[in-house]
Amino acid sequence: MAAGSATGDDFRARTGALTLLYVAGSMDREDLLRLLETALEGIPPSVPEEDEDDDYEDDDEDEDDEDEGLYDGGDLLDYDDEDDPGPDAKMQATAKGEEFLFVVETIERWLGRCPRGPLELGLPGARALLPMVCSWSATLTHALSAEALTREELERALPDLDSEAIEGQLESMVNSGQAEALYGSGRAPSYSLTDWGREAVALIVAAVRFELRYPEEDVLPPDVFDVEAAFQMALPLLRLPPELRGTCRAGVRLPGEEQLVAGATVEVADGRVAASSPLLESAPVTWATGSPLNWCETVVDPAAGGIEVGGEIGLAAGLVQALHERLFGPGR
Repeated sequence: MAAGSATGDDFRARTGALTLLYVAGSMDREDLLRLLETALEGIPPSVPEEDEDDDYEDDDEDEDDEDEGLYDGGDLLDYDDEDDPGPDAKMQATAKGEEFLFVVETIERWLGRCPRGPLELGLPGARALLPMVCSWSATLTHALSAEALTREELERALPDLDSEAIEGQLESMVNSGQAEALYGSGRAPSYSLTDWGREAVALIVAAVRFELRYPEEDVLPPDVFDVEAAFQMALPLLRLPPELRGTCRAGVRLPGEEQLVAGATVEVADGRVAASSPLLESAPVTWATGSPLNWCETVVDPAAGGIEVGGEIGLAAGLVQALHERLFGPGR
């Protein structure tokens, strides 16, 4: 389930990861891709020590300001008067820049909700963000999204990662508060995502929306595993109106030669998600279906209206609304 076994210039970043890493620190595109690739190989990612904070934050001031591709400043900012960019002209965010700023704001909200105390972008924020992004890239979060697993179970679920890589990713996730070790009687600990770790799916949604609107060749589009993991991370967090009950298929149409639909079959009862499964009903009574971009846009803003719903409309719409409120609603 890893982003691929290619190396060097052929490596492509798992959806969402490159954008989130760029926000986390001052590194150019090639360095970010290299960091993601080495994390898959078991080399633990790191950021500078505390006394290097200034160098970390100002790293790119000595570099050429021309950062090509997805994060080209010329794409994110422009003069408010293109016809007369004189000395008094002001810079403003382009449409792409506004989208990118939304990703930044989403990260800031998530960092501010750290259960160990609010964090800010910069070195402390990067140290929290890096484990999550690298674990998403390596699909460790995917494996833990539905249930707690032991180290041995994770090794079976992630055959492309060696034991050292899994151990390093687990340690960084636990140390950052995004995962926890659960100890039972007489057996190895199981590892589970914390609520804060699950809330990081909001970052993925915001970054994927940005990348889908502004695609690049070295970034992979969302795949089946990404879609299933995103739902399984988010669904346990939801609170719904108590009168809603029933089963809804949340489906994402993935482009390709053969039309694939991935997502979750969700059972709602007593104001919460009682059960969920990545196995989709072939003929659901109630459903909500859309493209990856439709889902990202509608979870961010339900007024976007890009998702088709059928059956018990109140249940389907309530599920979408609950995803929005939990991940992007007021106070998030």
